[in-house]
Amino acid sequence: MPAMACTVPKNADALVQQLLHRINQERRRSALPQFRLSPTLVRGAQMHACDNANHNRLSHIGTDGSSPGKRVLRVGYDFDLVTENVAIGYAKSEHVLEAWLRSSTHRRNIFEPRTNDLGLAVARGRDGRLHWVMNGGLR
Repeated sequence: MPAMACTVPKNADALVQQLLHRINQERRRSALPQFRLSPTLVRGAQMHACDNANHNRLSHIGTDGSSPGKRVLRVGYDFDLVTENVAIGYAKSEHVLEAWLRSSTHRRNIFEPRTNDLGLAVARGRDGRLHWVMNGGLR
């Protein structure tokens, strides 16, 4: 079965840059180094955001059964550590970050001191809701 096309919002780049900026502000407040966007992790995050959006779901497991680690390896990111945050339904970057900061697991991923690479992505589901994915990594 061919993969379904992914709808990426026209302002996806701006949304990702805003989210990256806000995440790095939070890390600076905690005296942690800033994340740098990794094009490889961005590709992996985008594939998972599209998978979740196309299937109207919120999951860390891909519809093919893949884990976050398997997905980032698939796009060529060899890692020592990988983390993942997912979210659905937030229209603005500040709202998705607020939600992640309220969750102990997602918050831990944002403030993980060993990760330095970041992949951020957003896709629009058929119902119009945005699906967000953040992958943190350390090589």
